[in-house]
Amino acid sequence: MKIRILSIDIDKSEGSDTIIDKSKGVKNYTLYIFKSNALAKTSVGLTDVHAGDILFLGPDFPHYIRSKQGEWAYDAISFKGSDATRLVSQVGIELNSLNTPLQTYFADALLEKISKEIRSTDMLWERVVASCLDELLTKVVRFSKQDFVLSMPDHSQKLRDLRTEVHENFSKPWTIGQMASMMGLSASRFASLYKQEFTTSPTEDLIRTRITQAKKMLSTTKVSVKQVSQACGFESVHYFHRAFKRRNNITPKHYQNHKLSMKGSIPVEEKTFTLDGLSIDSDFSGTMEIVGGEIVFHGSNAEWAEFLGSSVEEVQNKPFLNFVSPQDLNIAQETINNIMEGRNVKDISLNLVTNDGSFSKIAFSALTKGNTWFWFAKKALLQD
Repeated sequence: MKIRILSIDIDKSEGSDTIIDKSKGVKNYTLYIFKSNALAKTSVGLTDVHAGDILFLGPDFPHYIRSKQGEWAYDAISFKGSDATRLVSQVGIELNSLNTPLQTYFADALLEKISKEIRSTDMLWERVVASCLDELLTKVVRFSKQDFVLSMPDHSQKLRDLRTEVHENFSKPWTIGQMASMMGLSASRFASLYKQEFTTSPTEDLIRTRITQAKKMLSTTKVSVKQVSQACGFESVHYFHRAFKRRNNITPKHYQNHKLSMKGSIPVEEKTFTLDGLSIDSDFSGTMEIVGGEIVFHGSNAEWAEFLGSSVEEVQNKPFLNFVSPQDLNIAQETINNIMEGRNVKDISLNLVTNDGSFSKIAFSALTKGNTWFWFAKKALLQD
């Protein structure tokens, strides 16, 4: 569909003395969405308009809008093109007249999306713009003619529209309060309705969407985990690491290495041998201390204990060597000797014996910081 967007104004404010006056009109279509009271000319003459009213002007019709009292604000979009008249005709929106829809929550989101598509010019962006414009005009007609009483109890459509906007802009710092405000609801009421509609909380739904996008990026690019975290809207790389691992039972870096190795790619070499790097890249971590000449681990107690099939108390008090399989005892002892001599170790492959007698393979690292020793372990990759 050949439609050309000429201009978009979002939340534009005008002074009390500013008048839009184009007495001969213009050669395009213009939609005004009022955010405050004003005076405007329509097909019936000079008319009071109120916040929430929408004025759709056709080619050659005079544009005359001015303040009624003080500053005034509006959104506007102007467009033309060989298919513009056909679109307007198909939607059935009245030209040069005032529309008073029951709600206009959809307008800002669609205008923002159109503006974003025009700026980015991604693949098929013109089709997306035309589709959004079609949806914008269609909803103006729908909500202008919808019965108010019938529309009151049903939040489903608004929730679906909001969810679509959030998912399409998943990298934005969304909050429950912000989403609830867009729906005109309290935070608790919004969260309750959202869970009823989608069987999950708005927060969890957003996290899952972000992780889905992150998995796509990790599977196809060699960028760092931190860059992926930022691109997907997570507040910190550590939070991203925890959220990803909790829902996929694997760290983001493990996932990326696994996916890229399957494609014959070589993952980007990162500076991972730091406390932050090892923490992000590991499944278990904590501190070490020497008790009776033996090294005992602390930290990640519940998860570490579950991995070894032991109780937390047993893991806290049992020397690390007691968990190592007999065939790897020499390697483990040499690793521990290096640690006790003050040297770091990185990704030492060891087989551990779990409580049921089976073996679990890990890559073990240890790093000193000041007077404290930190340990890290990565378990074998899991298929997703």
